[in-house]
Amino acid sequence: MSDGSQIQTSYADSNQLMSVEFDSKIIIYWWMAANFGLLMSVVGIILMPIWIPFGWLVHKKQYEHMSGALTDRSINMRMGWLFKKQQNIALDKLTDVSIHEGPILSAFGVVRMQFETAGAAPFILTGVRNANQFRDLVLRQRDSLALTPPATSSQANSNDVLVEIRDILSKIESKLSDE
Repeated sequence: MSDGSQIQTSYADSNQLMSVEFDSKIIIYWWMAANFGLLMSVVGIILMPIWIPFGWLVHKKQYEHMSGALTDRSINMRMGWLFKKQQNIALDKLTDVSIHEGPILSAFGVVRMQFETAGAAPFILTGVRNANQFRDLVLRQRDSLALTPPATSSQANSNDVLVEIRDILSKIESKLSDE
């Protein structure tokens, strides 16, 4: 089992262009949002004395286990302490990246980024540092992928397969005509 400080290298991490950095103010935002949610219910009010110190630790652990990166082909996110989640957003499917700053988010000094993709629910990240710079880099990389023509090596490979299929069919035909 690896700890949060160890870098995991996989196919999804190859050709990394930029790491996503999260602001530690997100811990306060999450903690306050959870406490507000608890205040809205009778059971929550009873649980608040337990949740106030425990919730801070839980949100701190969540923050410590968040990481992300922009690669040449996708945005890769890892998050979760008890329940881990890894999500890869293909840049060629990305339709829009928006930044939201409301009065509550501004009060905590954090922003929320929303990544919209073709055919999927929006992916939301809260607390990204340098959100404008990250958004601009994501959109530039997405646009550069759209301008890049597809690799010709895959076309050559498919031509080789077609030639091989043709040769096999010719052999089958000659064997059938001999019989």
